[in-house]
Amino acid sequence: MKLYAQAGYGPSEKINEGLSENIIQGAILSPKDMTKLAMTEKIQFIRGKFPKADVFIDPQFYVGLYAASPEINLGNIGDWDYFRHYTKSELEISRNIDNLLQTYFGEIADLNVTGVISPNIYISQSFDSREAVIAKNFIRQARNIIEAQSISKPLYASLVICREALQDQKEFEEFLNDITMIDERPDGFYVIVGSRSHEARSDIFHTDIIANWMMLNLSLSINGFEVINGYSDILTAFLGAVGGTAGATGWWSNLRTFSLDRYFPAGGGRLPVIRYLSNLLLNRITFAEKEAISAFIPDILNNLPHDTEYTAENNESGLPAPERAREILQSWEAINTLNQKLTGNDISKNLDECNNWVLRCAEAYGAIANRGLVLDSHSNNEHVEPLMEGLRKFREKTEFG
Repeated sequence: MKLYAQAGYGPSEKINEGLSENIIQGAILSPKDMTKLAMTEKIQFIRGKFPKADVFIDPQFYVGLYAASPEINLGNIGDWDYFRHYTKSELEISRNIDNLLQTYFGEIADLNVTGVISPNIYISQSFDSREAVIAKNFIRQARNIIEAQSISKPLYASLVICREALQDQKEFEEFLNDITMIDERPDGFYVIVGSRSHEARSDIFHTDIIANWMMLNLSLSINGFEVINGYSDILTAFLGAVGGTAGATGWWSNLRTFSLDRYFPAGGGRLPVIRYLSNLLLNRITFAEKEAISAFIPDILNNLPHDTEYTAENNESGLPAPERAREILQSWEAINTLNQKLTGNDISKNLDECNNWVLRCAEAYGAIANRGLVLDSHSNNEHVEPLMEGLRKFREKTEFG
């Protein structure tokens, strides 16, 4: 299971350092946050310095239906010729999709990306909708268009879906069957599951969402597709355990959980508290919480190189953690290690490992509660039961039950 940087605003040297340390294996670049020239130069740099690294571009066309909003912040996406506001009615015309794909593939043809992620819209309601029909047409038409332009790079179809769509089991299974049976197949899928807000942790850590996101990875991989999961963050290893090829996460909360609010102005406020990602807790905790809990549960520490930046000795200045730019390195290091522990060729064994890990996580949170230590709302255990139930539900619906 590979881990990619989900790139966004303010990359500085983070991606380069992550690749240099081999705690990430590639990057998914963002047209919103980089000009075409800067992106071209970044791709050239990565491919030159890290020839084994994977580099992709997320077309971010899924915001196109909302591009007419006076409040939307498209950043640099407008630099690209393929991007403009479309209505659903316009996208129901196959010729318009063909023209859009031709333009996009033409723009990306000379960029030295590992594979081409093709554009698609956001399924914002359900799989029984106009949006789902349009999305399937984007997937169906991409292969013929890219081959007509003699682009030989692997093709990944975007599949960008709201979390509500994953909660209707019948519609989900019908849609999944449709896309796995498409004749003009892409090589893989770039899957994003959208939340109502990037701060709404319970939107993604929900039994049905976890079970069906895993089911999506299993079914697509069994049918011969690679699956790159965008914005998968801590769930990356669980998706990889059932066949996912890669996951991704970034340095801001809106690069860890996908929501359309990333494209609309945010309110003011202070920068978020720098946190430590504990693999045992499958969660990020504050420096103070890390110090308090590790005194009686030392296993919450990952014992990895970037842990040294979170020690009391390195925080004598009163800062709550290391430099903000290095927080993501600790997160990538932790998730990359978790991937190695929970993913392998035997899915049944992987699931046992995942289940045991979540049980250990629950026991650790139980010990914390028994000590009377109250954690803040971002550090608490509200993700544990959905993970347990998501794993149980997934196994119940598959041959791995």
